[in-house]
Amino acid sequence: MRIAFFSFFAILATISSATADMAVSPLRQVLDADRREARFVVSNPTPRILEGRAGWIDLAATTLGYENADIATRQALSAAPWFTVRPSHFRLEPGARIEITISLRDDATPPTGERRSHLLIETAATRSLMRKAKDSGLQVDIDAGVSVPVILRGPGSARASIAETKLLRDSDGLLLLSTAIVPEGDHSTFGRLTATFDPDGDGGRQLLAVAENVVGYPDAEMRLFELPLGFFSLGAGQLTLRYEGAAEYDGQLFDERRFAIAPPD
Repeated sequence: MRIAFFSFFAILATISSATADMAVSPLRQVLDADRREARFVVSNPTPRILEGRAGWIDLAATTLGYENADIATRQALSAAPWFTVRPSHFRLEPGARIEITISLRDDATPPTGERRSHLLIETAATRSLMRKAKDSGLQVDIDAGVSVPVILRGPGSARASIAETKLLRDSDGLLLLSTAIVPEGDHSTFGRLTATFDPDGDGGRQLLAVAENVVGYPDAEMRLFELPLGFFSLGAGQLTLRYEGAAEYDGQLFDERRFAIAPPD
């Protein structure tokens, strides 16, 4: 059995040592003419020695995640030609960690707008004991990897709006808020979606849901998100959905929409 690399949409969580060969942080990095270097930390939570390598993969943003970029998209999107990676190969003892440094080439000037490539950290196949019988064990070869976005920014702006918001129900009948982030600028947006509810009367504002690491990429027409609300009914009142900036956009409000909720029948 062979496991391909994992490409995470919006959020990259530390993977448990029971199911993965490594952990990588942070979730993303942004470089520009002023910030020309960034670092990722790769750690080995397993009891095995890991042989790894760092390289690039170009992934196009889609409505729900990523897909491999075709040749034309790569030419317009890829940031890899502007970057250097060091080290490109590494060896980690159990419990050890290493820093992977991404640098903008000395003679490179970021182009207008934004480009993006995904740093791909891969480990070589290792022999793992999965199940032990009386006299023998079942062995499995695993290739594992994680990809994280590295963004190169030149002159431009970041704007986005909230669209196509709907109240749906999940398989248990609980309310689910479905919405889209529509990018409108040259740069990607990054932040959180918050849903609050103000019931008619004196009930006070309720925080219904928060979605972190919400990205709007210019190469995707829109990105869809779902926020479980955890209620069968909200009653009458006003639902407010906000797309607020985080990281380099901390304190910025990209968009806010309000929706009147009618009382249940």
